[in-house]
Amino acid sequence: MKKLMMIACLFAASAAAQTAREVLGAAALLPLQNEPPAKIIIDPPLAQALSIGVVVIQYRTENLHIVPVFGPAALAVSPRVGHIHATVDDARWVWADASGEPLIVQGLPPGLHKILIQLQSANHQLLDQGTVEFTVPQPASAPPHTASAAHEMAPRRPPSEPQPKIVIDSPAAEPLSRGVVFIPYHTENLHIVPVFGPAALAVSPRVGHIHVTVDDAPWHWADASGNPVIIQGLSPGPHKILIQLANAIHQPVDQGTVEVTVPAANHQPEAH
Repeated sequence: MKKLMMIACLFAASAAAQTAREVLGAAALLPLQNEPPAKIIIDPPLAQALSIGVVVIQYRTENLHIVPVFGPAALAVSPRVGHIHATVDDARWVWADASGEPLIVQGLPPGLHKILIQLQSANHQLLDQGTVEFTVPQPASAPPHTASAAHEMAPRRPPSEPQPKIVIDSPAAEPLSRGVVFIPYHTENLHIVPVFGPAALAVSPRVGHIHVTVDDAPWHWADASGNPVIIQGLSPGPHKILIQLANAIHQPVDQGTVEVTVPAANHQPEAH
């Protein structure tokens, strides 16, 4: 009887286990016929990060691969490819992200907020969406973790490496004519990777990410994909976008500001 129970338990565990394809979706190798609808599954913000005012939202997709590929021709690609649009607190503009990494927002004031995350086709057509609501707590009088404290705890790195630098290109002209701000950039003496925390300060070559602030907002996106910065839906007129190169504990090490004028003629607040 005991042996039969063990076999039954093993069978149940095997039946419940999901295959890699069930979790990750179809392999991007062979075209698929009759693809099921694309879907996005969004987790609540990570509680520990939220307790110190950092919003980290993990998500995954089904029946769609997140890749930085855009345009009408990509609609014919199979398996399906796309990206996400993220909107904070009903802002008119959206952050377009094609990294598949968690969304990270810092600097939101204490109180109730919401982030709309939309799954988009390669040509910015809405496929699925979800909204995350959360409350940023009041800052503690003595924060348990700060960038300066983390820096003190971090292992010391050799002083031989040159200083990191960010080189930011002008917004691409053709997307800007359609109201899309597309800003390529590259870094020197620092690799953009999704690695965070005090211990990463000692990693060599140096690693980090960027912070992106639109029009002097009190909050910013943190992005570790290395992909161009893409913003849609800004109102016609002048805007400025601050792009800061930050180390693994979010300390800025270099920065640049891009000033851009969104044209009125072909402005597209929604690109679906």
